[in-house]
Amino acid sequence: MSNKDDLESISNVIEKAETSLGIPSPSEISTEVQYATGETSAKENGNSSPMSGPFGVFSTISTAVQSTGKSVISGGLDALEFIGKKTMDVIAEGDPGFKRTKGLMNRTSTLSQVLREAKEKEELWTSNEVTMETDKKTHYGLLFDEFQGLSHLEALEMLSRESEIKVKSILNSLSGEELETLKLELEQLKEAFSLAELCEEEEEEKKGDEDFTKEITELFSQLHVSSKPEKLARARNTAYEWIRTSLAKPLKEKEEGEKQLEAENTEQINNKSIEDIHAFAIRSLAELTACSIELFHKTAALVLHGRKQEVTTIERSRALCQMTVLLCKELSCLSKEFTTCLTTAGVKEKADVLNPLITAVFLEASNSASYIQDAFQLLLPVLEISFIENKTELQRHELHVQRPLSEH
Repeated sequence: MSNKDDLESISNVIEKAETSLGIPSPSEISTEVQYATGETSAKENGNSSPMSGPFGVFSTISTAVQSTGKSVISGGLDALEFIGKKTMDVIAEGDPGFKRTKGLMNRTSTLSQVLREAKEKEELWTSNEVTMETDKKTHYGLLFDEFQGLSHLEALEMLSRESEIKVKSILNSLSGEELETLKLELEQLKEAFSLAELCEEEEEEKKGDEDFTKEITELFSQLHVSSKPEKLARARNTAYEWIRTSLAKPLKEKEEGEKQLEAENTEQINNKSIEDIHAFAIRSLAELTACSIELFHKTAALVLHGRKQEVTTIERSRALCQMTVLLCKELSCLSKEFTTCLTTAGVKEKADVLNPLITAVFLEASNSASYIQDAFQLLLPVLEISFIENKTELQRHELHVQRPLSEH
């Protein structure tokens, strides 16, 4: 794979590294995560979701996670920049069959997705107190589907597959210089369709609500399609408003009623607080990701069905790249804010209570960024067929103009 030809996404980084996973740890401490030894068997295709392609997390994994053993994941806050900046060290003990399992997945699942399913399986085995309702509140897949993310993803995949088939058909019908010219033009489009900014080492500052809304709106306006990212901006701003409110409450309660609270009641309040923060964090990440994919789906549909193109395909590619970079970095900032909130609310909690919640937020934020990048990659065939159709239309127009002139 060359850096020019392929999207440098987390899933690619994980695939190349084989034994690296970007799950960061909070507050510059190392978090140890143990995954149960055993097998995770997947259901057959008959009962599985129809979703396929680059998003393996919502499709059943048709392989078993064999004896995953202990995994010690170490690293610091730098790994919060999970979008290609740094991978974590994963020391796996006793993992027979792991490489074979990974090979059988055929890129339908990333390593992080396998580990996440193993983690969820362990939680189901070890926790007898978790109710179905509580589990639903923190189950990313269910929440993503609730926000219609899966429906938009499947629709985007369908448009991408149809476009890819058309592009291949056109290429197969050409030959000689005409074929080479089109291949070169599509190669230039792929080069513009790059997320190189995701690998930049500069520290990204958190944007204000107005700044984010303005920036995402300006980028979307460059696409020249009849849709606006209002729903996405609203979901993002709602999450930050909730964080600001939740951070203010513990401080106020501490000032006004600290002396009146008994130790037992304080423990119950703190437990409820960190559980609520964790649940809302997962919900917000799922909603923001679903809104992003909905935006990509609508963009693909409008690009394919738009009659007049007021902007070049290259310009659209660059705008979509910048939009994807912005969304991924926003997920990074949002995960930091939620984990800061968790750390503040759970200051008196033991590490074995607080750290798994923080790790879960980072893990889902990392997966969310990966899903958005995969959805972005699905747009390439759409832009390719749009480019070809617009080029053909332009050639027809030129012939139509030249024909009357030749008659005089």
